[in-house]
Amino acid sequence: MAYTENPTQSHTYHLGLASPALPSGLVVVGDLPQVPVTVTGTADNLRPGSFDIRTLHASGNFAGAKVGTNRIPIRVDNPNPNVHVDAPSFLSVVVDQQASATQPVTIERVNALPPGFHEQTSTTTLTPSSVRIDGPKSQLADIQAVVLVDLDSRQGPFDQPFTVVVRDAKKRPLKGVVVTPPQVSVKMTIQADAVTETKPVGWTLTGQPAPGYRVTNVTISPLQVNATGLLNTLSGINLLPTDAVDVTNLTSDVVKTVAIRPPGGVTVSQQTVQVHVVISKSAQVSPSSSP
Repeated sequence: MAYTENPTQSHTYHLGLASPALPSGLVVVGDLPQVPVTVTGTADNLRPGSFDIRTLHASGNFAGAKVGTNRIPIRVDNPNPNVHVDAPSFLSVVVDQQASATQPVTIERVNALPPGFHEQTSTTTLTPSSVRIDGPKSQLADIQAVVLVDLDSRQGPFDQPFTVVVRDAKKRPLKGVVVTPPQVSVKMTIQADAVTETKPVGWTLTGQPAPGYRVTNVTISPLQVNATGLLNTLSGINLLPTDAVDVTNLTSDVVKTVAIRPPGGVTVSQQTVQVHVVISKSAQVSPSSSP
């Protein structure tokens, strides 16, 4: 009865190796292998509170490691006398010479900018523009250092750090290398696209003609010009304003070239237009005859 209530059980776990102390100038290729362990004990001894997998510590003896594939002696320390731990005596680990390489960093743009925006590529910068990569000598050939910049939803300039990703010759992420510095600053100018629309040109008069004269017509040439700017700005323009034409005390027509004054951020296809103001004598009212 006691056996069925508290049976012997076994559980398998995978332990990470403690950071190895390799001979000078050597480094492990890739990730350290995990150590498979089987823990056996009674149900009571293995229940939470009685046993904690975090109390087991796995280490390897790398003192005799050489370049190539090594059989590394493994040791698992178990401070709990109520459970039994089975672990392999050796693990296969690949070791290589430690090497360094200086690599330029490139930007990999992920996703496209929102419609209506563009990157001003001439102002894009990386700081620093290169990094040092330390790792196994055999893995440092044909590597690439990149930062992944997601442009989706970017609608303005930014300057922020991004983590450097190292890839191997087949463009796969390379593990077991150290990048210095681990991040670089990417500065980009994102601007809204400019559009061009045809807009009518307006005119303005100041003053009044001489007594007995009045303005009978105003013409402008050209009537429209092309305006270039942000869509939101152009949508608010009904007429492009121009400098005013002064008709004070005039008794005859006036033709004047005036400047177009577009709002800030808008350019026009030509800078001036010609305004023709027609000035005529006022109609005189004849007195009626007396009966």
